Amino acid sequence: MTIEELTRFGVQLEDEGPHPFDPDAEWWNESWFWDWYDADGANAGHCRIGIHPNQQRVWVWLFLYREGEWVAIEEPRLPLDSFAPDTLTYDRWGLRCNWDVREPLASGRLHVEGFGRVLAGPRVGMILPIAADLNITGLGPPHSGGRANAPGHMSDKYPASRFEQPIVAKGTQTIDGVERAFDGRGERDRSWGPRFWNLEWTFLAVNSEDLRTQSAEARIPDVGRFVVGYMQRDTMLSVKEVEFDLTFADDDVLNFVNGNVTVQIEDGGSFAARLESITAAEIDVTHCFDPPQRSVYRRALVRLTPADGGSPLLGWLESNRFVGGLKR
Repeated sequence: MTIEELTRFGVQLEDEGPHPFDPDAEWWNESWFWDWYDADGANAGHCRIGIHPNQQRVWVWLFLYREGEWVAIEEPRLPLDSFAPDTLTYDRWGLRCNWDVREPLASGRLHVEGFGRVLAGPRVGMILPIAADLNITGLGPPHSGGRANAPGHMSDKYPASRFEQPIVAKGTQTIDGVERAFDGRGERDRSWGPRFWNLEWTFLAVNSEDLRTQSAEARIPDVGRFVVGYMQRDTMLSVKEVEFDLTFADDDVLNFVNGNVTVQIEDGGSFAARLESITAAEIDVTHCFDPPQRSVYRRALVRLTPADGGSPLLGWLESNRFVGGLKR
């Protein structure tokens, strides 16, 4: 992709790196996120590296899935002074991470390794060494709704925005010393600005040879509902509306969501599918809410069967819900 194509939604090459932050915004957030899965959904994972500069902490997670087993590293309170934000490098006490940008907005190498707890599978409860070493390449331009105009991310004083991008991921995944080659697809996002966490949201990213789409619905107390996203076939267009008609099973983490989804884009095109869980894991975000509290925040690897009878697609669905009500 040319620089013109990479920046067509207003994202700049320098947005690959860290941004200046508002020292008065306690919940200013700068984050990098990647997810991936192989063609049959037997191997998958996702990683988030986030900085809370005014709280002097770094948040790193790595979730790996292999043939029925989930292993996760969750470190939301790492000291910022031990972290290099320009390269996302941390290397202390058995945890390493690094994001090596090859071409801004186009490609890079993600490397994370450490010790994770088994969340599901025959070895549940054990601590095992895990690693992901992946070459990430963009399949389309980074999509953004624009700077400083996303509810919950706005700033009057400093640049604030986010973007989403479909990717291919190739490299290796290692669990308990067993390294396997990985070749798959996924999504990445970048976000910088003040982050209002006390809200509910649903996020879906699908990536196949013929269709790539990402859509998110968020509901902010006293503000309302908003929708963002893109759909890419021959070209990438913005999402106009999304409907999530989902059923949740809060007592079944591995199979917590099923239902239907319909996505409409700005040129009148649409995508509709039946959605079913392949597997899922719950993530700790209690520390981000004010006051701290539990929500049902989960990420599911999902299979989507198009309503028009096309071949099934794989993707990730993320959901955050305050089942017992939001404490304010």
